[in-house]
Amino acid sequence: MENLSFLIIIAFLIILFIGFLTVRYFLYPFIFKPKIKTSEIIEFLNKKECALIEYKSLGNKDRPRKIFNRNSNFPLNKLISAKSEYKIIGCSLKDNQYKIYWTELIISLPPFGKRHLNFIEEKDPKELDQLEKIYHQEIIKVTNKCPACDQKISTNDAKCRSCGLHLVA
Repeated sequence: MENLSFLIIIAFLIILFIGFLTVRYFLYPFIFKPKIKTSEIIEFLNKKECALIEYKSLGNKDRPRKIFNRNSNFPLNKLISAKSEYKIIGCSLKDNQYKIYWTELIISLPPFGKRHLNFIEEKDPKELDQLEKIYHQEIIKVTNKCPACDQKISTNDAKCRSCGLHLVA
């Protein structure tokens, strides 16, 4: 009888452990992966005096090199947190230069629930030259009129209602 209760407890612990690993490494990253808010990106870029051009989530093949410094050991933090990485492309309003910011978003799993954003500016001239070639375009500040058709627009418009020109916020 004593042996049977011990086996039941061990089986229950194994099932709990497998369930935890399934949720932590399969369900949570694919279904509940942390997502960055556009407002967080715009707030950061406003501090850097940049306009948002584009942002995208990074996969393993999108990372050009090890950007974020991480310890190679297996810390307890990895078990209770999930992370996402993003590439943000902005254009400096001062000197009309394109910039890349690598962003790491780490969210601790409930009940801890902390949200931590880490931004790193790209300094590699090769990456920035390639970016300049891809996105080379003239940037025109729009205040209240569409630069293409001179129709009145509001500051919240994403595109001109008259001619369909896309506007960057």
